[in-house]
Amino acid sequence: MTIRIRPYEPGDRDFILSLVGRFSGFELPAWRRAEDVDRTNRTSLAEALEEPDPGSAFFLAEEEEVPAGFIHLQTQSDYFSGEAHGYISDVAVTPDFEGSGVGRLLLDTAEDWARSKGYSLLTLYVFAGNTHARHVYERFGFQEEVIKYGKILR
Repeated sequence: MTIRIRPYEPGDRDFILSLVGRFSGFELPAWRRAEDVDRTNRTSLAEALEEPDPGSAFFLAEEEEVPAGFIHLQTQSDYFSGEAHGYISDVAVTPDFEGSGVGRLLLDTAEDWARSKGYSLLTLYVFAGNTHARHVYERFGFQEEVIKYGKILR
């Protein structure tokens, strides 16, 4: 298997949007509905693809022109230091390529991208119930920093 990572091209839009369900395919908090998560992610991704923020990038993973996954990277400012850093806004791999190393290649691409911009920090958010992704990130060297709590008020 030879996976190639390349920059986003407009023809990749439908493939990227087809993976939105990967962001809700695990146990969500009781107050979150998969339909809401998917709708919001689809809208956000579509907007980012149509009008990319300065300092952002999309990359696609493919094997012999078969799309395997993507990553969406952004520049953010650290809340505490104010320094610019790399932020993994979205990363998804198709079920057919899960466990094949595509995720690792996309995360390597994120690191290379952040380093090329002179950033010394790369961050991301992940749902607490997405244990598979959390284990992948931890194996890749990410560490928990801030834990968000929520309470439904009635």
